[in-house]
Amino acid sequence: MRTVMISLCILATGLGISLVVILSMKNQKDPQQLALENLCLTKDCVKAAARLMDAMNTKVDPCDNFYDFACGSWKRLNPIPEDSSSYSTFEQLRNQLQSLLKDLLESEISDEENISIQKAKILYSSCMNKSLLEDRDLSPLRIFLDELGGWPVVDINWNESNFNLYSLMSKLRLYNNNIFVYMWVSTDEKNSSTNIIQIDQGDLGMPSADYFTSKEHEDKLNAYKKFAENVAITLGATSSEAEKQIEEAIKLEIQIANITEPSEGRRDYETMYKKFTIEELTNKLPEFDWLKYLTETFSAANITLTTEQPVVVYALDFLTNLVQILKVTPKKTLANYLVWRIIMNRVNNLPKKYRDMKKDYHERIFGQQSETPRWRECATFVADNLGNAIGRLFIANYFDEEAKKSAKEMIHNIREAFNELLHEVEWMDSSTIEVAQEKANAIVERIGYPPYILNDTVLTNMYYHVDYQADFYFENVLTTIRWNAMINLKQLGQPVDNEEWLTPPAVVNAFYSSTKNEILFPAGILQPPFYSKGYPKFMNYGGIGMVIGHEITHGFDDKGRQYDKDGNLKQWWDDVVIERFKNQTQCMIEQYGNYLVPEANMNLNGIITQGENIADNGGLKQAFRAYEHWKKKTGGKEQTLPGLSSYTPEQMFFLNFAHVWCGSMRREAAINRIQTNHHSPGRFRVIGPLQNSPEFSQVFNCKQGSYMNPEQKCTVW
Repeated sequence: MRTVMISLCILATGLGISLVVILSMKNQKDPQQLALENLCLTKDCVKAAARLMDAMNTKVDPCDNFYDFACGSWKRLNPIPEDSSSYSTFEQLRNQLQSLLKDLLESEISDEENISIQKAKILYSSCMNKSLLEDRDLSPLRIFLDELGGWPVVDINWNESNFNLYSLMSKLRLYNNNIFVYMWVSTDEKNSSTNIIQIDQGDLGMPSADYFTSKEHEDKLNAYKKFAENVAITLGATSSEAEKQIEEAIKLEIQIANITEPSEGRRDYETMYKKFTIEELTNKLPEFDWLKYLTETFSAANITLTTEQPVVVYALDFLTNLVQILKVTPKKTLANYLVWRIIMNRVNNLPKKYRDMKKDYHERIFGQQSETPRWRECATFVADNLGNAIGRLFIANYFDEEAKKSAKEMIHNIREAFNELLHEVEWMDSSTIEVAQEKANAIVERIGYPPYILNDTVLTNMYYHVDYQADFYFENVLTTIRWNAMINLKQLGQPVDNEEWLTPPAVVNAFYSSTKNEILFPAGILQPPFYSKGYPKFMNYGGIGMVIGHEITHGFDDKGRQYDKDGNLKQWWDDVVIERFKNQTQCMIEQYGNYLVPEANMNLNGIITQGENIADNGGLKQAFRAYEHWKKKTGGKEQTLPGLSSYTPEQMFFLNFAHVWCGSMRREAAINRIQTNHHSPGRFRVIGPLQNSPEFSQVFNCKQGSYMNPEQKCTVW
């Protein structure tokens, strides 16, 4: 019996061992299965992998030029469309968004829809009615010109005794034209709870004053002049009169361009801000009747002004010179110039043969070789002006609410990273660091869309005062523009609405408001390649995470640092800290100023781009720090993208960051961007921050002294 028991025990032990062996063999996975489990195979991950790999040029060493490594094949696969002056990942996403808006706007109008959504669809439909646009020809424009008092170059009966400069400037302001002076109502920068009249230098007919004053841009000036002459001839002027009178109008604009202060000199807002009553401003600049101009403008909004009304002026030197020019310029020249400027903006609303007159001008300025597709232009106009109506549709059909939760969590993590990095800043004293942290913690976040657009009553009232007729597109445009002007003027005397969003939801961009101390991420940017709930965290932190950090840093760039946590223009740093800040930013100004833009064979302007460059550098650093913290907190085991498993998660973070800025520009667009844009071209939005990033060089093992790991690095935050 004992022998039998021993035998059974031996048998059971043997069976147990066999069972363990069998079970362990069953739980073992072959390498192929393990490799698959480590891959992110969601739809968005597969798309992202294809997108990243298509753009890359792996023949380039990432330490030699990371932009060319990440984006080296992008241009070949994504040629610039003829109707565009540039093309980039950003513009791809904008185009995709516009296609979605097109589908929404072309869907059948339903009586059950909010009336504001119906209005948006009617406006779009009127814009798309090309046959009626052709049939009506120039008649709507001629009626509009009569309302303005005529255009002397085409009106032989024009009488200067009927001309009133203030009246015409007021009429143009009511159509949102800021010619000679830029006047609007907005938050008082020294009292962020109130709205005030603000006055600045007006804008010009071409994007840059240099295009009027520099010999090297003479071709642009000639194209601009020819554009104006052709429009005048089309409206009935003789060739000789058009040439003579337009020449005088352009000479006036050249004078104004010569006194226009360039962006480089407009970065110290404390110095620029000058507060007067209307009476004080009139005493300062008696050659211009400020009360008459402002009274006539605001009377359209049923607002009465007195000489005690406060105004803020930002360009006193410009205005001082302007009033002297206006005083000696013939009335006919003033009228010709003012009316030309509003006609120029309305050519887009005319039949194609008239729109074609601007073709050469647009090609010279932007390199654009063909007209923007009609549907795209119409969808853009509706989105720009009835953005909350179309935004309501976009949210209902295409926005993932989970994106708000994810973005909120990332903002929290990146703000923590910013505060941590603040305490590592060596040029700032501890007391200023504490106040800066208070400001960072006070930043208000807006994500996705404003809740009030889901309220039918609010949305209806938002566009209550605009009515559109399907057969009158030109008039619909004027109605929209005038309504926008009225909304702005009527803010005078009203408290600042801190719940109002700066942008509608269907926008591919992000924002920081210095006077509200808020960051804003509309639904349009919470899409691939910036964000997807199906992405690994390294993709989201390298995409929308960097954008979040960028916007937070704007609160502390060369402009944002001039405003306190409540959004008031106020010196809250002492002079020593300000001087140290300027020393830090000077390094970055020189770094970016030494970059040569290959498309234009011109150097970047490191001064006008400094705010955005500071934000790019700080944003990248914060996003990477936040990602590293997330990994430590959660264990950070992440799936990789198919085809890219040889790259670490940290390397993928930088790869997606770079991919966001892949793109190309035509030569004309590159020149225009250098002259006017506060953002560096995409190439240098990648190279600049990465050259300054020790973390990047460590992740990619870049030797010190290589192009991507220079010995001198610039850092502000």
